[in-house]
Amino acid sequence: MKTFTDDTVVALASFLSPHDMLSLALSCKRFGDKHGLGGKRSAARGESTREVKQRIETISLMEIAARTVLYNKWTEEEENALPRRGDESWIGIYNEFLVVFRLPLQFDKLVGECVEYVDNSDKTKVCSIRGDRLLSSTAICSNIMRAGKHSVSFDFTNDGDRRSYGICGIMRPTTKDITTLTRSCNPLIRDLSSVSLKDYAMLHSNNVDCCLISTSMGIGMIRRQWKKWERSELMAMDEEQRLRASMQNNYQPFEWEGMEETEEVLFRIGMVLDLDAGTLDGN
Repeated sequence: MKTFTDDTVVALASFLSPHDMLSLALSCKRFGDKHGLGGKRSAARGESTREVKQRIETISLMEIAARTVLYNKWTEEEENALPRRGDESWIGIYNEFLVVFRLPLQFDKLVGECVEYVDNSDKTKVCSIRGDRLLSSTAICSNIMRAGKHSVSFDFTNDGDRRSYGICGIMRPTTKDITTLTRSCNPLIRDLSSVSLKDYAMLHSNNVDCCLISTSMGIGMIRRQWKKWERSELMAMDEEQRLRASMQNNYQPFEWEGMEETEEVLFRIGMVLDLDAGTLDGN
């Protein structure tokens, strides 16, 4: 290994997957230990002394390899959508980049008993199952968006014998695997506050836990809070808080420009999520 320079190691490692980069980083100190090589300099100016202090970020060879690949692959828009937080691992960001921007959208989790994969080897397609009773089931993609714009499209296939409909959109990430919670799940009506990242101690009128579009007439629906407020909790609030909480116990439908009902057997719904502007557009 002594015959290989650090630049050679980085060049060869750039052909590896993020998983293999991590495995190589754990294999020996030379690849995994952090040092100053390839680090970036940052300056911090003091308010009183006006002195400029510099530091060299410590980073391993495999981290340098992951960062190098990212700089060569991502567009400016993709880079803005994946801002690095502090000393976050470049290998982790590289893996997230591939999942979000280079791989097809997958439904990693199926919640409820009335949904399954069309093909167990392909998690990009799901279908509903007619059971003995009507249960709401949900297919969830685990991708978590950080910033910027993100687009996605959903392809729907209606039954030939009778018309069905689906609901698609975006929801907040959860702190736990919600597949273990219930036989059925509908983020529009179920209380998911126990697994939400959101703090429900205070009422927030502008935040939204999920925003979805139904293929039935194309109507939009939002759920501002997943928490179902109990009567005792409502009585402890002042009048303004109580009114707001009562409204947030249920989802709220809304119309949007371009919405329409379709009789097509095969159709597609596209969406663009803009986290910087706080909007979700459909077409």
